[in-house]
Amino acid sequence: MNNKSIKTHFDINVFITFLVLLLAGLALFSFRLNSEVDCSNVDFEIISNSYTTEDLIEFKSTDTSGFNWTWNFGDNESEAYRSDVVHQFKKPGRYSVSLKMNGECVASREIVISKDKIVRDAKLIPNIVVPKKVRVGDEVEFFNDSKFATSWQWSFGETAAVDGNDRREKYTYRSPGEKTILLVVNGDRRHEAKRILTVYPSKKKERIGRSRNASAPIENVLATIPEAPTEEKPVVKDVNSVDEPPYIEISNEDIKDMLLRYSVRNLDDVSIRNYFCVTNIPVFNKSGNVLQLANFLKLYGMLR
Repeated sequence: MNNKSIKTHFDINVFITFLVLLLAGLALFSFRLNSEVDCSNVDFEIISNSYTTEDLIEFKSTDTSGFNWTWNFGDNESEAYRSDVVHQFKKPGRYSVSLKMNGECVASREIVISKDKIVRDAKLIPNIVVPKKVRVGDEVEFFNDSKFATSWQWSFGETAAVDGNDRREKYTYRSPGEKTILLVVNGDRRHEAKRILTVYPSKKKERIGRSRNASAPIENVLATIPEAPTEEKPVVKDVNSVDEPPYIEISNEDIKDMLLRYSVRNLDDVSIRNYFCVTNIPVFNKSGNVLQLANFLKLYGMLR
């Protein structure tokens, strides 16, 4: 048999098809390898000196590669969506706290909450210096004068976040009502300080409220005025008595109208003084202080 008679046939199309499939497989493997999320470092720490229903407990993610966080505290409360959050458990018990990071990686820990009363050292509770009166829209300054404090965490009662980290902080309230001021110094949450601060409406809103209820103080005065007698009794004049101003007959409705007009200064003081025989009815001067009518008339030279 002659070897020259054996012929070899090689199809170039088969080679090209094989090469394309090989490259596609390598690309798919590389994509899957690069798209996998590394969850090995996903974890969080729990920061608190104690674990009771009175504590604000801090939860902080330790993986710096995160860009999306979802916290579930296992107590049917709302989830939180930041890397560092603060949470307070309302009831004692055992809770499973979980963190889902970047939509895929999950880390969880179990925490036991008790309701034992915390024993605090009064010397370690920081003092909060706050103004006496605060209004919506005004910039308020808060200050801690504790000499042992080296770091500060302020919360001014409108958000769940830390609002400041300096000894002296400024804040502007956006809504009226009672606000709970919290201060933690030196990271010691066991000795955190709390103050209740009442935030009043802005001056503009208060002026509108007063103008609509300008008759309110006078209404309280009217409640002290007795009803007119149904029968008139004869008046026996004492010959030794000093002449008194003439008796003026006026209805309760007229008195009410007169006092309301006087409260908004549509009626002057001289026009009403002859209508009163009792001088202990309270009135208001321009500064807002309450005066007896006799003192009011003496102040303005109407009564000797």
